[in-house]
Amino acid sequence: MSIKQAEYYLLDVFTDEKYGGNPLAIFPDASAINEHLFQKIAREMNLSETVFLFPPKENSNYSMRIFTPEKELPTAGHPTVGTAYYMARMHNLAKEGSLKITLNQPIGAVDVFVEFEDHHPAMVTMHHPLPVFGPTHNEKAWQVAELLSLDIEDLDDLPIEEVSCGNNTLIVPLKSVEALGKIRFRPHLWDNLRSEFNKSIVYTFTKTGVKDGDVQGRMFGPEVGILEDPATGSANGPLISYLTKHQLVSGPILSLQGCEMGRRSKLHLDADVDSQGNITAVKVGGKCVFVGKGFHFLELM
Repeated sequence: MSIKQAEYYLLDVFTDEKYGGNPLAIFPDASAINEHLFQKIAREMNLSETVFLFPPKENSNYSMRIFTPEKELPTAGHPTVGTAYYMARMHNLAKEGSLKITLNQPIGAVDVFVEFEDHHPAMVTMHHPLPVFGPTHNEKAWQVAELLSLDIEDLDDLPIEEVSCGNNTLIVPLKSVEALGKIRFRPHLWDNLRSEFNKSIVYTFTKTGVKDGDVQGRMFGPEVGILEDPATGSANGPLISYLTKHQLVSGPILSLQGCEMGRRSKLHLDADVDSQGNITAVKVGGKCVFVGKGFHFLELM
């Protein structure tokens, strides 16, 4: 019996070691998959994100759709970086220097830049949409602390602020790495807060006590079906935008994530600023490694 099947690849993104970073599944040609199966397949893969890639017609760009186990996303960092790495590696798009890959996503065309070392893709950098800064919520600091199972004293004296580079993110500054490690996210409390924070994903970070990096963070995404994520490009874009706006760093910087999950991730962040202090580019990059490949049966055996 002939079985209709779809090939997929597994990668770890924002790491140079297998079993670190954030795992990703890529279906390199989703043209033959009925789109009503995309969400079901992503739920079956049970990774933070699964990518369905569509080869271009004539001279257009590759298109991609990104699904968590619960919903489709308009954009996301580690799927975009991982997909560009896959294309550069598997399609032999270049052997040295740098390469620009443009991917069509629901939010529009996204540019990704791949740097090559020893004839293989190394650093992959995504250019995010420019940030949109939303409201601050310091009057709700005690609610945020309770949501994270922290004491109010664990929160830093900086704005708790919504920032979006495609996905709305609530940036929560903490005083130390120790406070970061104490977090126990309470999903049942989020149900009462989600509308007050405009259904954001929640990104906590600190600059104090970080080893081998400049900042360290944790991401919680009940709105997208991810309790905690080991590496979140779409939250680190808002993070570098926040840090730049409040003059807390000057890029480039190294952001660590996933340490508490046993999946240490390294995200390289930078932002360009014009003479008036306006952010003109937001960049999030990292390395990737292949982990495996397989086939998803589209019909029962």
